[in-house]
Amino acid sequence: MPKKRSVISISTYQHHFILIRLLVTLIFGHITCCIQQLGRNGGFLRPELFIGKYGVTCIFLLSGLSLELSELSQAIKNVKLNGLTQFANFALWPLLLGLPVTKGFEAILPGLLPTPLLDGILIMTCLPTTVNMCIILATAAGGNAASALCNAVIGNIIGIFVTPALLLRFLGTSIDLPFVEMIL
Repeated sequence: MPKKRSVISISTYQHHFILIRLLVTLIFGHITCCIQQLGRNGGFLRPELFIGKYGVTCIFLLSGLSLELSELSQAIKNVKLNGLTQFANFALWPLLLGLPVTKGFEAILPGLLPTPLLDGILIMTCLPTTVNMCIILATAAGGNAASALCNAVIGNIIGIFVTPALLLRFLGTSIDLPFVEMIL
């Protein structure tokens, strides 16, 4: 008797796991939007706790537990990779993508996109990468998770100082923030 094949074989799932998980996440997100109280802050799922606090903590914890200390120390010592990564994130990305896209839309297709949206695109290119996406995407691509984790942490620390400077330079606007109170 021939062996029955499942609809999605294990090898197919392993090969396309990012796309399958993304599809499941989108479907779950659509369901939670339809049931408005389910995914709302303070609702049944409590996304403000699980995503903002516990989600990032779990990713850090699981990533840290899965890596050896020697891997992390080697990743930190790789100055060329770390410098190139931070240069790409804070110089190349805003200068080669953020400014040309926003200024291009303003010059070629004025009025197509509202100015606040264009400013938002420029702001997004000046922000450091998120820790969870660095680790998840590096691991999924078979990359160096230790370097991804180190560069995510380095980028978020540097971003505290570099992002406001970039935004001041590009947008020409400053605001007063209670810096000490925000940190404490």
